[in-house]
Amino acid sequence: MSSSKSRFLIISINHENVPLEQRERYAIDDDQVEAIYQPCDDSEFVTESLILNTCNRFELYICLNSDKNEEDALEILAKFYELNIAEIKEHARLFEGLDAVSHLIEVSAGLRSQIIGEVEIYGQVKNAYAYSYKRKSVGTVLNRIFQKGFQAVKLIRNSTQIGEGQVNISNVAVNLSTKIFGNLKGTSALILGTGEIGEKTAKALKSRGATHFGVASRTLSRAEEVAGEWGAVPIAMDQINEYLDKYDIVLASTIVEEPLITKKIAQKALSKRKGRPLFLIDLGMPRNIDQSCEDLDNVFLYNLDDLAAIAEENQTQRQRAVADSKAIANQKSEAIWANLVTRGQVQ
Repeated sequence: MSSSKSRFLIISINHENVPLEQRERYAIDDDQVEAIYQPCDDSEFVTESLILNTCNRFELYICLNSDKNEEDALEILAKFYELNIAEIKEHARLFEGLDAVSHLIEVSAGLRSQIIGEVEIYGQVKNAYAYSYKRKSVGTVLNRIFQKGFQAVKLIRNSTQIGEGQVNISNVAVNLSTKIFGNLKGTSALILGTGEIGEKTAKALKSRGATHFGVASRTLSRAEEVAGEWGAVPIAMDQINEYLDKYDIVLASTIVEEPLITKKIAQKALSKRKGRPLFLIDLGMPRNIDQSCEDLDNVFLYNLDDLAAIAEENQTQRQRAVADSKAIANQKSEAIWANLVTRGQVQ
């Protein structure tokens, strides 16, 4: 608190520069997010902080006393992950000042997502901001940056074609399902996890003809609650191996320490399916399904990186929209940063 001016930094660990196998080690749940906020709150040199935590991206947005450097911020993460700073630096990208503002806008607009233009990330950023604001970790600098950044995202969405077409994980997964099973009429799907991505995928599958759904959660009561909303059969997570053979499509998107579906479990299910394929979609971080399952005949396993690669093949026509969107992001970030400098809030 020794200076009226702040250094604005972003420490980002994401799919752009860290492979899936390494991103898994940085995956955290909501309780662990709070465990990172706490040392930021207690620090004498951190004036504001915000944590964005998604399946493909961990980012710490932080304001420091201007006489402090990024090593101080990196030390917070190093202690939490029980790594040395050199290891964190190997995987993290750092953005500062104007570059950081531009990065925030591009992330929020879906320009840095694995599937360019996906809309879910905007809601995730807004939720992260709302949580940080509620716990009073956001101050005058981050508040202004995020509020103005959200306005820029709305402009990008309204004035470019970046959001047009099927540009989310759910639609890519459903399109793959049709290639494996053809007409989805009468197919069944099991959703492991009760989050937004599972709900959207279930709705997309239903719109294509899937008729039977199961939903699994860590507790049967939660599975029953969501199953009632989705029109699905509730299943306890620890009973998956008893029901897996009854489903054609399995989407896993929950937080686990060990894979929910092993090669042995998948093999047992296949033996009861009489030659019918089993489509496994692993959106978990860490991964929910053992990668060795893909070695089994008639098993089709795709993870986050696989789906993003497929989507990228169809992104050529969107490049103009991306260029237009980035131009708006750059213009707006310059205006936001210049205003903060003029106010004397940042150096």
